Amino acid sequence: MLSRIADSLFWINRYLVRAEETARILDVNYYMVLEESQQLYKLRWGPLIEIAGERDRFTQLYQEANAQTVFEFLAFRNDNPNSIVECVARARENARTIRERISREMWEDLNGLYHTVMNFDADAEVLAGPHNFCNVIRYGAHRFTGVTDSTLPHDEGWHFLKIGASLERAEMRARIVDVQYHNLVELSSDVGVADNHQWVAVLKSVGAYEAYRRHYQTRVEPKQVAELLILHPQHPQSIRFAMTELQTALRSISGTGPGAYANEAERLTGKLLESLRYASIDEIFEQGLHQYLIDVQRTCRAIGGQVARTYFYYAVGA
Repeated sequence: MLSRIADSLFWINRYLVRAEETARILDVNYYMVLEESQQLYKLRWGPLIEIAGERDRFTQLYQEANAQTVFEFLAFRNDNPNSIVECVARARENARTIRERISREMWEDLNGLYHTVMNFDADAEVLAGPHNFCNVIRYGAHRFTGVTDSTLPHDEGWHFLKIGASLERAEMRARIVDVQYHNLVELSSDVGVADNHQWVAVLKSVGAYEAYRRHYQTRVEPKQVAELLILHPQHPQSIRFAMTELQTALRSISGTGPGAYANEAERLTGKLLESLRYASIDEIFEQGLHQYLIDVQRTCRAIGGQVARTYFYYAVGA
């Protein structure tokens, strides 16, 4: 497979997962905000910018993080490279450049999503609220995944799509747990409010609320939310699950068997995955949840860099 094709496939799914994740947290947060306390209201919108990793850019454009400014910034701003419309546009552009390598159904589905998104009136949607817009993104991303799995051969190209999706989901999940735990446990304790309602929102924003109820059968507790989203071996929204999918895809491309690695991306993936398999949530909290999740994010970025060096860049002779 040509390097440019592998690169485009990798980024198609990274961008689509990024758009889907952003749409989820926007939609759920918007409709579960408790406005009785202005102090808590600010705690609910600021973290969304932190999760997107765009605090500096946001503060240059807006004076306050509220429902309207955050929705506009994360959904429609063309000068925000991580906004939903930009992610969909970049995913579509990557697909356009390799139309000969993907199925016709994949191109038609993604191209249709792009044109639907571009036809939204940003001002009208900001006034109306994010639910309709975010639903289009969520179900569009899910539909594209289904179309891809059903129409694209599960060969190297399909595995590069899986690598992009798995890396993006693992890194996003680490940011969500890190930022929300800090704001909803540490900062909320400073204002003396138990915020069980917002932890329900966190679970719903990643599609894990029902799974939490079935697994724990108790009220929503922050530590158990962290355990589910970091260590659960079977839930598709956990970091461990994403890293397992990533390792499988990397090994399928290189042909590496269990207990070995063919490149630095596989070594880093295996190292992180083993820590996720054998760590307990109590051990993670003892060593520091924030630092642990920062390390996870740093490792994910390093894996992405190593995947690029191994498969996407042409070797340059001396």
